Amino acid sequence: MRIGCHISVGRGFLAAVDKAHALQADGLQYFTKSPRMLRFSRNLNEEDAEAGRLRQQELDLVSIGHAPYLINLSAPEEDMRRASIEALGWDLVVGHARGSLGVVVHCGKHKGEGTERGIALMRECLQRTLEDAPDIPLLLENTAGQGTELGTTVDELLELVDGIAPPERLGFCLDTQHAFAAGILDVNDPESFPGFTNPAFMERLRAVHLNDSKVEFGHRADRHALIGQGAMGRDGIRRLLQTPALSAIPLFLETPVTDEDQYAGEIRLCRELVAG
Repeated sequence: MRIGCHISVGRGFLAAVDKAHALQADGLQYFTKSPRMLRFSRNLNEEDAEAGRLRQQELDLVSIGHAPYLINLSAPEEDMRRASIEALGWDLVVGHARGSLGVVVHCGKHKGEGTERGIALMRECLQRTLEDAPDIPLLLENTAGQGTELGTTVDELLELVDGIAPPERLGFCLDTQHAFAAGILDVNDPESFPGFTNPAFMERLRAVHLNDSKVEFGHRADRHALIGQGAMGRDGIRRLLQTPALSAIPLFLETPVTDEDQYAGEIRLCRELVAG
């Protein structure tokens, strides 16, 4: 089982890969650009991207990119959808250049227009985003169900991608805290999660965000906790990590560490829990 963590690329992608290796991680997640901005410049250090890609291969690491939080592919405002498509298209260019497994994006918010309308708009935006994008998977992340978020249930995630693109182009990233808070991933019985027994979902599952939760089961809030220190607990995380459906899916920690070096202990704990 590969266990990675989120690393800053502020000093470059190659430095981030080396940092992940120093933490004894099996991979890394990184922001493709500032997570809280839609504006961007089309500047990519291709030499650094290639060096980091080759170092990943040398060290047998894997990586995924994460798109900015402000992207909203189901926004009722056309200018927001247009800006989101443009920003996400560039994120896929960055992820492809760095040799990543995919780029994660949050499912959109319909902002009061209704789920049906929101899904229709997001499907249209996904199609437009992938039309001219490089050959790297776009991974939809499930949500905790706050406000008007889409993609809270397995059925909704599958509806968002149905018929748009094959699993090689459009997949999923399962966030454990979001699924727990949404009330669909019970860590007392992880194998009851509906996605694990759904072939269509599992065919598209490419990555997992491994997080504990600051809120209780079904409380529908996006609040991550350190591994074993939240409502999911050490035993719940252990049961989840030992679920056969996840044995071959790379996991990436997004826990609220105070410093990246703290991830080393989180990774070590996860490996201990996997081993029982």
